[in-house]
Amino acid sequence: MKHIPRPVLTDAKILTAAELNRIHFSDKHTKLTPAQLKKLSAS
Repeated sequence: MKHIPRPVLTDAKILTAAELNRIHFSDKHTKLTPAQLKKLSAS
């Protein structure tokens, strides 16, 4: 069996149910701008 190492996620946080509901997984790719990414990482 192939062993897949777990990544070390030092900056990860557990999301609340409301935060998980805002995430949408679909085939449509949303174009994120650098400004949007910076805003998301700051919140």
